[in-house]
Amino acid sequence: MINNKLTLTALPFAYNALEPIISEKIVTLHHDKHQAAYVNGANAALEKIEKIRLGEIEGNLREIMRDYSFNYNGAILHEMCWQFMRSAKENNLPTEELNKIIEKHFGSFEKFKKEFSIAATMVEGSGWAALWQDKDGN
Repeated sequence: MINNKLTLTALPFAYNALEPIISEKIVTLHHDKHQAAYVNGANAALEKIEKIRLGEIEGNLREIMRDYSFNYNGAILHEMCWQFMRSAKENNLPTEELNKIIEKHFGSFEKFKKEFSIAATMVEGSGWAALWQDKDGN
C-alpha cells in the first residue's frame, strides 16, 4: 500500500505576492502546471514501483526509479522554493550572520549572487541551486 504519495500543497502566499519580480502568471505556471506535473509523475512512478514489487506488472525498475527520483526532486524543490520566497516589498537580504559566512566563502554578496546564478543555469532542469550550511556552520 502506498502511504507516502505527494500532494500539491497550496502556496504560502498569493499568486501575485511576488510581483513585480515574479509575475502572477509565472507563479501560477510553476505551481499549478510544473509542480503539479512533478507531483503526479512521482505518484505515478511510485504506483508502478509498488505494482512491480507485488508482482502485478513487469517493468524496468531502474528506469521507473529514475523517473520517480526526477519527479520527486522536482516536486520537493518547488515546495522548498515557495517556502523561502518573499515579497519584493520584504527585506530579501541575508541576515548579518549569513552574510558573514557568504563573505568568508565567496568574498562578497555580489560575488555569491553571480556564482550562484551561474551554478543554477549549468544543471539539468536549470534554474535550481541551493546554498546549505554544514554541521560546522560553514
